[in-house]
Amino acid sequence: MKKYVFGILLFANAANAQITNSSPYCAAIYSDDVMLVEHYISRVQFGALDNNSGTTQYTAPHYVYYNNLTTTVQRNQTMNLTLTHDDGVTIHGIAAWIDFNGDSDFDDAGEKVGETLFPGDGDMNTGNTVTYSVTIPSTAILGETRMRVRIYEDDDYTFSGTNLPVLPCQYNNTDYDWGETEDYKITITAPASLSNLAKTYTYSFENNVFVYADEVQKLQVIGLNGQVLSSTTTNQVDVTSLPSGIYLVQIIKLDNTSEQVKIAK
Repeated sequence: MKKYVFGILLFANAANAQITNSSPYCAAIYSDDVMLVEHYISRVQFGALDNNSGTTQYTAPHYVYYNNLTTTVQRNQTMNLTLTHDDGVTIHGIAAWIDFNGDSDFDDAGEKVGETLFPGDGDMNTGNTVTYSVTIPSTAILGETRMRVRIYEDDDYTFSGTNLPVLPCQYNNTDYDWGETEDYKITITAPASLSNLAKTYTYSFENNVFVYADEVQKLQVIGLNGQVLSSTTTNQVDVTSLPSGIYLVQIIKLDNTSEQVKIAK
């Protein structure tokens, strides 16, 4: 049996880059002031990106750009960003940013996509993960840009005010005391039209036909004699019971227009 998928498949390289220069973005390093406190981000999950960097802090000054680990997202797409961290009870903050307008900073409105102050509770079973729902703006730049995730502890900054936001760079031209920063490459694309998805992106799997598009009202599998053999009001139809042969998949869109794609099972 084969499954035919109309969609975009994304993969991340499993190897870790060793780039410690954040340019052209601002520095986000740590001074290890007085003592070493090993706050770290151990896993980043965002779409096809899933980097498990382990339970050790990246080498001093605790910044790394994983430029060979990436994911592709679409304008107007909403997806979860999950960060796993060391869960130390003294963590002051964790946050994430995406440079949506591609101007090499994280300062613009809406570019901080998640933030948690004092996230740790000391219990590795309950307090070591935060998840943010991220919506890619319709105005986001197309092409490659940068995502930054950061965890920190800094007494001077934290105790200079109340519930101060996590910063993507330095505080008062001074590095944060302890923590870790990880940058990633993100590619932003425009939403593909249903026609492009149906006719261009075709992949073979087992047992199902899947159309990667929100515009689907109904899917029908039609024999070459015109008989409707299977129908569903979702964007996935099971073809397990059909014998091997040539079929048409009719995609009925929300505006009641339709198009067909030929598949071989």
